Amino acid sequence: MADEKEKFDATKYKNDFQKEKYDRIIVNVAKGQKKFIEQKAKDLGYKSLNSFIVDLINKKLEN
Repeated sequence: MADEKEKFDATKYKNDFQKEKYDRIIVNVAKGQKKFIEQKAKDLGYKSLNSFIVDLINKKLEN
């Protein structure tokens, strides 16, 4: 029987990978605005809110 410590922890692996490879930016918006932003991103063809926000930031940085 495998020891509990030897089992692969997918969540820990994912969290450690993200911590190593990505920086986190937390954005606060007014209550209710998140749904509006998510819908706009979806309407524009984005698969995630994150990809929408990253794209907007990159476009602003190019100017």
